Amino acid sequence: MIFLLVTGLLVASVMSAPVQESCSGVMTAAGIDPDNFVPLITHSIHSLTLDDIRYYFKEDAPEENFIPTVNPDMEAEERVLIHAPLVGYDEDFSTPAMRQFDMVLRNMDRADWQVRGYSPLEQATHVFHMAELWNQASEQYKLAQKLLNPQSELCGCLTDIKNNGIWQYMNLMALKIRYPGITSGNETLSAPYLTSRVKREMAMERAYKLSYGIEFDVMKELNANFWPRLAEFDFTASDVEILSKVATELVDGSGVMEESLDSEEHWTYWKEHLKTAMRDDLYYDLGVFMFCTLN
Repeated sequence: MIFLLVTGLLVASVMSAPVQESCSGVMTAAGIDPDNFVPLITHSIHSLTLDDIRYYFKEDAPEENFIPTVNPDMEAEERVLIHAPLVGYDEDFSTPAMRQFDMVLRNMDRADWQVRGYSPLEQATHVFHMAELWNQASEQYKLAQKLLNPQSELCGCLTDIKNNGIWQYMNLMALKIRYPGITSGNETLSAPYLTSRVKREMAMERAYKLSYGIEFDVMKELNANFWPRLAEFDFTASDVEILSKVATELVDGSGVMEESLDSEEHWTYWKEHLKTAMRDDLYYDLGVFMFCTLN
């Protein structure tokens, strides 16, 4: 596996001048699956902060970093931020775990922060889960530093977020986090968001589902029209104006967490979902994407 990835990066490093229509072949040659790249990367970076980027990837990463993330303020009009924000971890703590845990507890009274419907324990679980992915991907970042030219055609393809699908998918993910179940295709889950304010508030108590492996399998089975619809979808309108169209036109089968994290048994359920993201292709894709974007 390592040999194949190294070979892919060596091939990619000598290519130049990005040509969008050839990106699928360029990515495949570098060991990146074009069919999985967008959902893998979007899930992996959606909650990154500049603080995290500087710890796991590049120490001197700038505030204008072009790593798009979901706005952690669920009530803000701006759903997606073009740059991962500097949030100001408490550096009196020496470990990233305590800094991240402190950030969760500093926002534990806010129902509209980061992920809709999560308890403080579930928020902390999400934060530590993401840190696990970033830590693993940081090793692939170091490999890319040694082998990949940031001016390569591969990097041009991966960083063209407005055309390669990442920007659109991040907007969709923001809505899925704000309104868990909105794209499930299940009217029981989606209908409350489209009716009265009271029902919307009740629906928002649901928890967004951490179903990486399951969701990626679903993505491969999606109607071929899904991706063109997503590419052309206009996310510039307000949530209220577009939720109905999202619920009917961008169905991808994403559901909600079926159990709260409140017992040993339910931790087993959550852990199974979390582990679906512990995969070598995710670490590799993320490490290469971060290198290309930050250099």
